[in-house]
Amino acid sequence: MSQYRVISTRKQTALVINTKTNEQQPCFFPRKVKPICGDNVTVQTNKNEHVISKILPRRNVFARANHKGLRQNIAANVDNQIIVVAVQPEPTRDLINRYLIAAHLCGMKPIIVFNKNDIDKDFFNETNSLYQSLGYITLSTNAKTQSNFDELIDLMANKTSIFVGMSGVGKSSISEIILKQPLKTGEISKKTGKGAHVTSVTHMYKIPDITGYLIDSPGVWEYGLWKMQEPEIAAGFPEISAQNGQCKFSNCTHTHEPECAVKQAVDNREISKLRYDSYLRIIDSMKYWD
Repeated sequence: MSQYRVISTRKQTALVINTKTNEQQPCFFPRKVKPICGDNVTVQTNKNEHVISKILPRRNVFARANHKGLRQNIAANVDNQIIVVAVQPEPTRDLINRYLIAAHLCGMKPIIVFNKNDIDKDFFNETNSLYQSLGYITLSTNAKTQSNFDELIDLMANKTSIFVGMSGVGKSSISEIILKQPLKTGEISKKTGKGAHVTSVTHMYKIPDITGYLIDSPGVWEYGLWKMQEPEIAAGFPEISAQNGQCKFSNCTHTHEPECAVKQAVDNREISKLRYDSYLRIIDSMKYWD
């Protein structure tokens, strides 16, 4: 019996990697065992059959909403959440903030990558300044010149990183350079300006030359947060949660209450109105699940 990590899963089978030898092995798993990408597992071998016998405790889980608004686990034991947005296709409103909420709730370090700066190097200037002012790590990149790729790879060393973002933003192109191997990529539709869905299964890759793993997740038009309450959403806005205890009411949602420290901070330009408006929209979007 030895320890493995799950690379990808299907209905009743998983591909795992031996964490010591880096050898890959297909395995079965029983119905009561439900591994996800990134899980640490133990494998038993009976004759020529390999079976996942146990999922070891998860340090954290990256998740998104399913079609019912319930939390759907995607990958486990993730250190970095690398959010890739691009000049084309442009990120949808609140997309970055939705990912950041997930990063904070799931205990991952968020890194924001503004890709395709060869198309327009100034496109994300204001957005970049905003997130840098909040203490987030940001990088401006493009696959053609591989600008800032060394810095990105350094951030991924000795870590498990998940790439998230809309289809067509260049996640696969960045992954190819980091992994030094070709991956399937989709072209952006001339009609819609959006990328084609290419990756259908969340997959973990061993990064060559450094000790680290890269997880490629399915592309999404919108990142859906599962049903959550105002305090959980506020936790994804550090500048808002920093005002905890300063409002008149201890259970203030920072939406409509009088003498709200957050609203006062917005009026005083201590909190970005763009971020606060996004906070309100995300809270309002939760009614979709009711």
